[in-house]
Parts: sequence; structure tokens; C-alpha cells
Amino acid sequence: MSVVPRAVAIATLLVAELLSLTAGAAMPRREPPLILGGARPPIPRPVTIDPRLPTGARVGAARRPTSPKRICSLFRPVCVHATEANQTAALDALGALEQAYERLVLALGLPAPLDDGGLGGSDALDGYLTSSPTAPLTVESDAPRPGPFSLASGFCELPLSDAALMARNATLCVGEAIALGLDASEPPHLRRAFATWLWWASGLPTTADLEAIDAVQAHPEHAIATRDLGPDSEGAALLFEYLESVRSAAAPGELSTALFSAAASTTTTSGLDYVNEPDLFDVLRHSLNEEGDRYAALMVDFAVARAFIGERDDGLHLPGLGWAGHFGRFRADWVLKFSELPRRVLVNPAVDSTGAVILWLDLDEVGLGAALGIHVEWEPPVNFQWQLVKLGPNGDEIGRVDVPFQERAREADARVRNLDGLGAVLIVGTNLEGIDLAHPFDPDVAPFEPHAATVYVVRM
Repeated sequence: MSVVPRAVAIATLLVAELLSLTAGAAMPRREPPLILGGARPPIPRPVTIDPRLPTGARVGAARRPTSPKRICSLFRPVCVHATEANQTAALDALGALEQAYERLVLALGLPAPLDDGGLGGSDALDGYLTSSPTAPLTVESDAPRPGPFSLASGFCELPLSDAALMARNATLCVGEAIALGLDASEPPHLRRAFATWLWWASGLPTTADLEAIDAVQAHPEHAIATRDLGPDSEGAALLFEYLESVRSAAAPGELSTALFSAAASTTTTSGLDYVNEPDLFDVLRHSLNEEGDRYAALMVDFAVARAFIGERDDGLHLPGLGWAGHFGRFRADWVLKFSELPRRVLVNPAVDSTGAVILWLDLDEVGLGAALGIHVEWEPPVNFQWQLVKLGPNGDEIGRVDVPFQERAREADARVRNLDGLGAVLIVGTNLEGIDLAHPFDPDVAPFEPHAATVYVVRM
């Protein structure tokens, strides 16, 4: 076995092990029946995919900017390109890139970005300083590296900014370059989310991070995972924060890096686009033994965790994001009162793939022994998963009611039998997207079609 396939195999096993450390005990694997020596082996069924569907992001081969002067670090493989007028800023940017490299590669132990074969004048990672402070950070991919996997080097266009934002941009630059070296076919959206989480794990939050979290928490119905870079890409780092904080017992960054490594695609391109198979979500599902209920439980648990970010933090979900404060508050789709039941409400706006919906039920007038019944329906052909969260008077989680996952179901029911001592109940759902077992959620098949749902709540 060659070095690269061995590394991918090890990464796949690592992902499965890290996820099972926290999830496996609560959800034992189903064993095959004992009668007649077990079940028949499954019959392979061909998976038909519409050839018009996208297979991955565009193959990178961006033209590098021209710059009259280049300065390189004497200690780390990073360089900055700038004009003569921006040499002072270039030195600051170089220092930020050096520090980012040290934080991610040396301190966290992540793999170094791939060398670019001299495309920027050396093998080092190149940052091209732009003259506009309002320009966005841009991380571009070079052409795919020859070999069995879709790996690539990259370069960055760094806007002029203050020291705090320059440190952030430099970390995102190095982080995305690391992701390109692990699996260049992964969507730009997920690469940016991964790099943003690396900044949260290694740096100090800035106003840009507060804005990023606020953007996704104000619109939980938006997809947390998709293909193209957009306004929600940096806030999607919440997914990696959840995986690292709740579903991993390893060192920071180890699980996320293993996910990218194990998702390295063996088929590089199809025309102008990557063939991103497997993708990061394929690895997640495979690490959960392809059991739909375990994957559904993971995604709805992540949706629940989003309800406890920032000033709603109770120390049990994502305490590492306490700095988000008010910006971490989720937007409840509906706020209902127990005294006004029964109510049937429409989830509006509709929920995108991997998006979430949260309804808050205030238990304002609850009699002794009162109970709650909930019935939800949603649009086919996608799957939704739901969970009820019982909150104490102070908003802390004190229990849950699981709604069993049913493949291809279009409705679900649940009850909360004892409301004594509760302050509220959260009704949380997430759009799993998968149409059937042969066509699970794929972040590259974007844009997605949002799906609506109705929630009926009644006193019992």
C-alpha cells in the first residue's frame, strides 16, 4: 500500500473511532439475526445519478496576481507579495502568516500546506497583499497535483487591515491551504468553515467572528453545509465546533483534519469540476456504520446545540462559544404559549438541507399533571429528524424526548408527559435532505430546495 492510500485508510479509521467514543455507547450496533446463520448479504443495487447534477466545486487553476516585490520568512515556508508602497504592511502580513503557520502546524500539529512547486517564486505559501482594505479575503487553489487523489496547493489574497483582522485572515489563509492539501475537491464553503474554526481554536475572536455567528444563528433554516462560498460560510464553523467539542475526545483539530483526509477523492475531475466522491458527509455516515438513525441523531443533536450558544450557554453544549454573547442567540421560528394551545403553525421560511428549525413553547400556565402532544408533517421527498428539549425555569436543559427516526417518513408524533417544574420546551428539527438510502445528502448538489413543515401542538 502506498503512503497516500495508507494515510487515507488511517484517517477513515480515526474518524470512526473518534465518533464512536461519544456516540457508540448510547447507540449500540444492531447485530444480525442468529437464525440460520444470519441475514442474507445485501444485493448490490446500482445507484443512478442524474448526469446533469453537479459533482463538485470548480477545479482550481486561478491566475496569480502580479507583484513587484516578494518577502519571505526565514523561519517558516510563507511569503508575502506587495507593492513598494505597502512594504510596511507586507512585513505585518508576513508576521501574521508566520504566526498562523506556527499555531496550526506546530502547535496543533496539523499537516503543512502543500508546496506550490515554485509558482510564487518559491515553494512557500504565498499571500498577495491587496491595496483595498474592503476587499474580501480570497483563497484560491492551484491546479490539482498529479497523483491518485485530488490534492492541490493554494495562495491567498490578503486585504489591508488592522493587526487583529490580519491575524484572522492569515489563519484562514493557512487553514484553507491545509484543507486543499488534504482534499482539494471539498466545497469552498466547507473549507472556509474549517479554516474559520481553526481560527476560533487558535486565535482571539474578532468582530468578524461575531458577525459570522450572528448571520447563521439569525437564519438557522439556511444550509450549514453547501458548495459555494457565501455569507454563511464562516459561520458554518459551528459544525466543526460541535464535532470537535461534543463528538471527539482527541486533540483539537484531529477529528476535522481526519474527516478531510478520509474524504480525499480518488477521481480527480470531470471536465471543469471535481468529482467529490466521497465527500465529507459520506465519511461521517460511513463512520456511523451507515446507520441512518445514528446520523439523524448526530444532526439533530447539532441543531439542539445551536440553541445554547452565547448568552444562552448552560455549560453543557458548546461552552467554547460563550464569547459570542447576544450574537449567538438563535432565531426561534415561533414562540408559543401553553395557555394558547392548541396551535398549528407553518415553519416559515422553509428549511434548507442541513438547516434547522427551532420552536419555543413557553409553559406559562401549566396545571398539575399536564402533558403535551406534538404532531409534525413535512414536504416529501426529504427526511426530517425532530427532538424535544425540556428546559428548566432558568433555560437550562434538564431532559429530552427523542423522536424515533423513520426512513422515508413524512410525519412524526411525540409527547411530553410530565411538565411539572419545566419552564419551556424546545421543538427542534433538521432537514436531513436524503431522498433514500442510495441518494443521501450531498453538499455539492447545490443550490438546494427548501422544504416546509407544519407543527401541531396540543395540551393533553
